[in-house]
Amino acid sequence: MLTVAASSNAQTSFDPEGGCLNVVDVCVAKGLGQYGDGGVSANYLHEKFINERFSIGPGVGYSYRKDYKFSAIPLYLSTHYFFMDRRFSPFVNLRLGGFVMFNKKNVGTNEKYSLSKEKQGISLYVSPSIGVKIHVTPSIGIMASMSDEAYLVKAFDTQSNDYRNKLIHGLGINVGVCFQINGW
Repeated sequence: MLTVAASSNAQTSFDPEGGCLNVVDVCVAKGLGQYGDGGVSANYLHEKFINERFSIGPGVGYSYRKDYKFSAIPLYLSTHYFFMDRRFSPFVNLRLGGFVMFNKKNVGTNEKYSLSKEKQGISLYVSPSIGVKIHVTPSIGIMASMSDEAYLVKAFDTQSNDYRNKLIHGLGINVGVCFQINGW
């Protein structure tokens, strides 16, 4: 009986010496604020554990913004802080980096959600989130979170009647799978 109790408590969290945290998630977002924009995105990140609760590493994604009608590939540095080293743990996450825009469709119309005709290059991407992680097995879990995806774009400002840099926000619901690869 003691063996069953001991084995149920063992391996309830990711072991920082045993590899890295990998997360694949999808997000559906609704626009926030006057110039906010919703859309869909998918992300992959690969983080190394610094200790039992904190991890950091690179990530990449694909996003489509619905009202501004553009696609983006964000490249970022991601960090997770888990509040508990348990099977169930709330966490905070920050993704900070840049994105490349392509397939712009709503360009130069001088209307709300219109993008500048100028080539944008790499621009700011930031996405803080808060959520929970639940382990299904010792090395596989499910993560769910709420995020604020923000992209810096040169968009039409209806008040100044000109194109200006705007940080467009989308409140997202993220669901993903996290797993640990031993030895990385």
